[in-house]
Amino acid sequence: MFDSKMIINKMIVDKNKLNISASISCPFDVDVTSPKAKIVFECDGRVRRLPFLVTNYFRQKQSSSCIIVCTYTFLLDNIFYNFESDSDITARIDFYYGDNTVESVPFTVSTNVLNENPDIRLDEQYIEYECFDGVTVFTNEENDFESDRKKNGHIYTISFDCENSRIVISKSKELHRGGSLAERSRIIIPALRFVFFILRIILSVLLAPYFVLDGIFAGLGVLPKRKTKEIDGLLRNIFVQIKINFSSFLKTSFKKSVFRENIRKPLFAICKIYYKILSKKDIVPNRVTFMSGRRDEIGGNPLFVYNLLKDRDDIDFRFLMFSDPAGHSRIKNIVKFLRLYATSRVVIVDDYFRLLNLVDKREGVKLFQLWHACGAFKTFGFTRLGKKGGPKQTDPNHRMYDYAIVSSQEIAKHYAEGFGLSDENVVATGIPRTDIFMDKEYADNIRNGFYERYPQLENKKIMLFAPTFRGNGQMSAFYPTSAFSPVEVYEQLKGEYAIIIKLHPFCQERFEIPEEYKDVIIDLSDDDELNDLLFVTDLLVTDYSSVVFEASLLNIPMMFYAFDLYDYISSRDFYYDFEGFVPGKIVFSQRELVECIEEKDFEAQRVEGFKNKFFDHLDGKSSQRVADLILKNLDK
Repeated sequence: MFDSKMIINKMIVDKNKLNISASISCPFDVDVTSPKAKIVFECDGRVRRLPFLVTNYFRQKQSSSCIIVCTYTFLLDNIFYNFESDSDITARIDFYYGDNTVESVPFTVSTNVLNENPDIRLDEQYIEYECFDGVTVFTNEENDFESDRKKNGHIYTISFDCENSRIVISKSKELHRGGSLAERSRIIIPALRFVFFILRIILSVLLAPYFVLDGIFAGLGVLPKRKTKEIDGLLRNIFVQIKINFSSFLKTSFKKSVFRENIRKPLFAICKIYYKILSKKDIVPNRVTFMSGRRDEIGGNPLFVYNLLKDRDDIDFRFLMFSDPAGHSRIKNIVKFLRLYATSRVVIVDDYFRLLNLVDKREGVKLFQLWHACGAFKTFGFTRLGKKGGPKQTDPNHRMYDYAIVSSQEIAKHYAEGFGLSDENVVATGIPRTDIFMDKEYADNIRNGFYERYPQLENKKIMLFAPTFRGNGQMSAFYPTSAFSPVEVYEQLKGEYAIIIKLHPFCQERFEIPEEYKDVIIDLSDDDELNDLLFVTDLLVTDYSSVVFEASLLNIPMMFYAFDLYDYISSRDFYYDFEGFVPGKIVFSQRELVECIEEKDFEAQRVEGFKNKFFDHLDGKSSQRVADLILKNLDK
């Protein structure tokens, strides 16, 4: 049995903020680079997992053990989304160290905690008099803790159920913030501000000659200058004085981000009013709406489900599809979204769809997330809480889904955590688009079509190079093309493998391929579906891409070219310890990659166990299970 124990070093409840720091000790393993802890909240059958941020990890001197220090501040009013209960919330702490998992880590409580909470009484066996928490200052200086979405707040108190390794959180009383009046003011006041802002714009046009003349005289020094730093150049000085006149009257800065925000807030308030009006109408009981902000036409998982339902005359299908990153800000898309979101019985998305955050989903609408990725590999969503690029606890992102489909029960808890959902909202139906990997006719058609286009590859082995992107998202995504030379790899392998390159769709930069190699090194980043390319792949070279899950279904040997692994762990991290998780050989340089390919050192024996762990269903009927779940909700 894996021996671990925990000391709760600090715990303070400030109204709805739970400040907690704990240290976990266990045997040290040099191969474990990223230990993890989760805090699991439960209330009336709801379960919410959140990462308990690791702030220190070190080996104890002259000992075979180590200490992992975790510290964070949790907003108790934001644990469960749109869920109110007077019942106590219980919390346990789960610990993950390499291949070892400990649910409900047993703990003792530091005297520091008892001094801070004098009303708590514990048996002597659960009190720790000497402890080291590994941190010198406990702070919660985050702008994470401001929320304008909560109508009311609560004051909480804590106690301990040490025998069952639980923290017990009780609601003491409710903090009233003006009730419905305050709720209405969040819509009415921005709307009024927007009206007055429009009026000021109209008046500023009428007063423009005065503002211009006044600015000219102020720039010339005839009239007093507005408060501003010294500016070189007469014309520039005059321009600044004129701009100050307009911005002072309009009560806004002309900085793009500020001006856009001043427009955005009142417009969103008007959208909410429009949505409330639409929500007075009945939901169309047979309406199914597909929405996507990543493609202009239906595709991926939604397409597989739609193909099973499209011939039914009793379903009213609607679509809102766009691939433009700015599509979420376009008026026509917003208006169509509000209309469909308010009236559809079932709404289906396949990725983060930002417009869902604009309004609260009305009761009776069922929202399905048919997430585009397979398995659980890189951390995402609320698993990145407290890390650069991660969300705030107050963010509504993803938390409104009624159903999120996944490939196996093994990964359901990770998706629940990432999406900020309760466990019952994540369903292991299998991933619809993986049905093709059990369809021999489909596979044959794809292979035949590929070799018709590229007949020169028919008798060659094919290496698929499909890495993921670096960066925080679509706008900053890149792959460091200098880290891999397809020409060098082709030459060093003496032409044994043709190379197909498939970069992530977010990456804009492409490899430069000399003309003489274009028949054997082909960049298909902008063309074929990645899954289809797997049917002609003899060797997959990737890094941290979730394509490994689909590749395992075809038992493809894999190589993991992870030259920046430890940087990636520190910035992004994984749900599992990378080096023990991936189903293939890990290499850290191009030279090592080539050597292992020459020696056929793929560690391919790991693929089968990996596949069985992350897929509960290998019957090619995942699309049907999702379709049945949708129909079940239409019948309600």
